[in-house]
Amino acid sequence: MSRLRKVTAAVLILCLVFSFSTATAANKGVVYTSTTSNYTAQKLSHPDAGVGEADGIIEYESGENDRGQNYSWSAVGYGDYMYVGTCYAAIYTTLKIIAQQNNMSTETFTATMNALYNGTLYMGDKKNNPDDSNRSVIIKFNVKTGDAKIVDGPNKFGGFRAAIEFNDKLYFCSTAAAPYLLEIDPNNNDATKQVYTCEKPSDPFISVSIRGLTVLGDKLIASMIGDDGAYIVASDNPSEGQESFKVIGTQKDLLDYPAYHYNDSIFGGSIWDMISFNDKLYISVVTGKNGNKQAFALFCGEENKDTGEWNFRLLVGDKNDGAKYTYGLGAERSGAANLMVHDNHLYIGGYNDPMIALPAVLNMEFEDLYKDLASPVNLWRMDVNENFELVAGEPNELFSEVKGNFGAGLGSNLNQYIWRMESYDGKLFVGTFDIGSLAYPLMQLTNGDILKLSPSELKTQIKYIKELHELLTKDNSEGVAVISEDIAENLDELYSTMSKMISLIDEGGITDIKDSEQFLNLLKLSVTIYERVREHLPDYVTQQLDKLFSEENAENFYYFIGVCKYLSAGERGFDLLVSEDGVNFDVITRNGFGDPYNHGLRVFAITDSGLCIGTANPFYGTQLWLINEKDISTDNNGGATNPPTNNPSEDATNTPSDNQQNNNTEMVVPDTGASSTSVAIAFSTLAAGVVLMLLSRKKKIFN
Repeated sequence: MSRLRKVTAAVLILCLVFSFSTATAANKGVVYTSTTSNYTAQKLSHPDAGVGEADGIIEYESGENDRGQNYSWSAVGYGDYMYVGTCYAAIYTTLKIIAQQNNMSTETFTATMNALYNGTLYMGDKKNNPDDSNRSVIIKFNVKTGDAKIVDGPNKFGGFRAAIEFNDKLYFCSTAAAPYLLEIDPNNNDATKQVYTCEKPSDPFISVSIRGLTVLGDKLIASMIGDDGAYIVASDNPSEGQESFKVIGTQKDLLDYPAYHYNDSIFGGSIWDMISFNDKLYISVVTGKNGNKQAFALFCGEENKDTGEWNFRLLVGDKNDGAKYTYGLGAERSGAANLMVHDNHLYIGGYNDPMIALPAVLNMEFEDLYKDLASPVNLWRMDVNENFELVAGEPNELFSEVKGNFGAGLGSNLNQYIWRMESYDGKLFVGTFDIGSLAYPLMQLTNGDILKLSPSELKTQIKYIKELHELLTKDNSEGVAVISEDIAENLDELYSTMSKMISLIDEGGITDIKDSEQFLNLLKLSVTIYERVREHLPDYVTQQLDKLFSEENAENFYYFIGVCKYLSAGERGFDLLVSEDGVNFDVITRNGFGDPYNHGLRVFAITDSGLCIGTANPFYGTQLWLINEKDISTDNNGGATNPPTNNPSEDATNTPSDNQQNNNTEMVVPDTGASSTSVAIAFSTLAAGVVLMLLSRKKKIFN
């Protein structure tokens, strides 16, 4: 079977698997009925568009849906309306840059990506957007009628990354070259104006993707960026413009912790999130710099009411700087944290940074990605006295027990971000980013790719062994063999083992884990045999075989198989969970409301009609949904419904036990069952790397 046919078959199988869900088309459009909780979800945007059909909330001038509107990147509810700031074509935009850097035509790169993803990934629209313009917008969406109106844009920058209501006006953070805070007056025909604008950084490597935005008392507080790093401004009347804002915190005040360059963690995540709690300002900060992986920090800011000056205390970070808890609350791989207040507690949702692992994956090194998947996100909460407890996650030396019913990842190792949370109707809702979409390019990797060997190259190595065996076992002039019988037998065994590897070298990977496991066993056996005979081999042989038969290679292959198992076991699409007591959760969906292309639940918005969500979908465009609680006395067919369970083992998704989830020493892979954005750039980087690897092979992808 050709490479392309294999890819197509794999994708079609996935589509068939994932199309089986409880999302159904009714007179009112697509409705998702949860089988594991008392909730349904009604599709609001383009309600008749199902899985694999374009959405994007708005339409082009031609009337066709604008699937380039990939993410609902920010949102706020106001009456019957949901105001949504989008992120446009982030993955495609990044792919174009990568193609240019590798001297590939956009056409060639696009054709290759279409082959890899069976045409599902958004790769531009020549008909409706021939010049590939950025089209990020703010949309006013009527939850009751489905009417959508563009309030701002289209804009030629990444989009709007945070939104909030303050004093009956709405505020959005832009990611323009000179980032600004945009005000919308919903009571004045949605009039807009920029009320604060950062000075454009002189260094192009400074990340301009500001996102921290909250309200504390009578002040609107926003994070900003400049040449000297991150800073925080506040205003009690932002409508008065720039002069009404006062700088209340600087990079220095935050101990120079914020990592604000694009080559830093999470592409310069800087001040990641801010929220008010117990009359204080809490700030989560990305700290990893220059590509180094380091977990998040957490600060508390308090205003002196007499002087108006602010003081910032470090709660989570370096204990030498006065922190009560170490970076990431002990979760070393959690590079950022999202915040939400619920039931008199501050909730902290972990945000792993698999992006740092992806450059290594491009070099066929899988240890870091495996460790990210083996240690998915945690959820903590803090009380008013700043005491922390672990709600969901892996116990560590800081937290000996998990308070809730889920371990790390909230039941799925594919959950690498707790992307957003919302407190609504006395319940806590948690939405995730699911890394499963990244599995598509990895499906192309074979055993040979991991060892960076083609079948012909391995045959060459075998030829060396065979010739050496014949040479060394031939009697010398005195009739005595050059090597002992034991060494000769080992060479025979090495030759035989390598010959078996040839048949498997172009197989394996995510869709063929069994062959990869068999290949690993042969590789480990070869390493053992090679160590026995290495000292008897000439340099020209060991120079080649040292690269192949090493413990490092075998260990890397072990991690590769672990990555494959995690990715193949999990169900693609974001997770949405709900808790009534703040610690035990019920699952509303594990599969993005039946749509595997919805790889993230990016925003919540509270409207008069109820709780709404917006998705991240770089394939067919973002979607808007309304969450409804079912009548617990009867189901849709009039029969009695089953109450939701708090026992993960009884959940239809076959959630793993805590012992399975938290085992970092043995590869016990659980059955998890049923410059714009870091996700986009990471996704693009991995896909692009696999494409380049495929194109470099000596056989064509299109054969």
